[in-house]
Amino acid sequence: MEAMGDLDKKIRELSDRFQRTRYQFLKTELQTCFAALDMARFELSIGNTTVVRREIAAVEKGMSVIRRFLSALPPDQRGEMDANLADLNAILESVKAGVDSHCR
Repeated sequence: MEAMGDLDKKIRELSDRFQRTRYQFLKTELQTCFAALDMARFELSIGNTTVVRREIAAVEKGMSVIRRFLSALPPDQRGEMDANLADLNAILESVKAGVDSHCR
C-alpha cells in the first residue's frame, strides 16, 4: 500500500509542478505581449506602421494563447490574468486607434 501512497504523492507533485509551469508560461506570454505593445507604441511615434501592425498581430496571437489556457488556472490566478488581459486589451485598442488615425 505504501507504494500506492508514494505514487499518489508523485502524481500530485507532478500536477502541482505542471500547474506552476503553465502559470509561468502564461505570465511570460503576457509580459511578451506588453513588450510588443511598447515596441508598437514607439514605432507608431516614428510613423512606422508596418512594424506596428506586425506587433499588433503578435499581441493578438499571444492573447489568444493566453485565453486558450486561462480556464485551466485556479480562480485566483485566473482573476489576475483576466485583469492583466483587460489592461493589455486597453493598450492594444489604443495602439490600433493610433494606427487608424495615422493612416487617414
